[in-house]
Amino acid sequence: MNVTRRLFAATVFGAGIAVIAAGPALGLAAPVDPSDSDSSRQTWAVVPASPEGPDGRAQLEYVAQPGTAAVDHVAVRNFGTSPLTVELYAQDAATTSDGSFDLLAGDETSRAIGSWIALDTETVTIEPRSAVVVPFTIDIPADAEPGDHAGGIVAVNAVDAANGSSTQYRVGTRVYTRVAGAVDPALIVERIDGAYEAPLSPFPVGTVPIGATLVNTGNIRLTPEAVVRATSIFGWWSAEVPLSGIPEILPDAATAASAVLDDVPALGPLWVTVEVPSVTSSGQELVESVRTESVTVIVWAVPWIALAAIALLLLAAVTAVINLRRRRRASVAPQDPLVVNDASGAL
Repeated sequence: MNVTRRLFAATVFGAGIAVIAAGPALGLAAPVDPSDSDSSRQTWAVVPASPEGPDGRAQLEYVAQPGTAAVDHVAVRNFGTSPLTVELYAQDAATTSDGSFDLLAGDETSRAIGSWIALDTETVTIEPRSAVVVPFTIDIPADAEPGDHAGGIVAVNAVDAANGSSTQYRVGTRVYTRVAGAVDPALIVERIDGAYEAPLSPFPVGTVPIGATLVNTGNIRLTPEAVVRATSIFGWWSAEVPLSGIPEILPDAATAASAVLDDVPALGPLWVTVEVPSVTSSGQELVESVRTESVTVIVWAVPWIALAAIALLLLAAVTAVINLRRRRRASVAPQDPLVVNDASGAL
């Protein structure tokens, strides 16, 4: 059995090709324990670098013309007390079901950045408390599609267990490349779900949990700010809350977000709309250039459980009244007359 553990959370994935100015370096990878039974902890990270060593960039980020190439570097750092051997490779980015950044598995085929990057070496041994700088070439095809392409360079360490299983630990740095050409930022709200939840009361005030799916249908990565707006019939009640949990969305990827409308009175239909008033890309505000599509759905703010309970009580009451009337009618019903035969007669 082969298990892969992806450890991108703590390490930021971070000439015709322009290297984006260095941003603040983010935290190093959390300690990686290749074996729970092994007392010698091996920890490592993959970070952007210059030929001399780590250079403080948070991620590898480029703006490139099609048909150009450039050389850059990553450093593999070993924070442990034992030598560490890892395998290096580049791979295209993927988006998990919750919208998180990930990479394709090592045996999957890359069609963009993962196939554009050629590492000078694919196996590296790093001495304890040291780093090894690995050059690589990124070669942009002449027919590369304009827009953002995402991927990563990862270091993999495989650990074999006593039972014959193997666990792979992957730590990497992100690679973003924006290929020059027509930029088409576009975002749609694909789905909105909502249901009214209220206590057992004839006149409740409840909540409406809202779930929405946002899809990046353009060709550059987007970080949207979205809000939920709700209005009751005749505008008697309205509210606005932000959608939370929206990460950066890669092109052709989707992410789920949620919000909760509180103190919602039971006024019948609510018109719920998800709108995207603000979108950024690579830290740059996109004001009117983003094509967005909003969606409106109707959520019924009706205390169904309370109404069902009331209906059952009414049904029980009606049934009791009918049975009582039947018993009363039975008690006052006229009895059959008593017939007395006259047995007397003249002799």
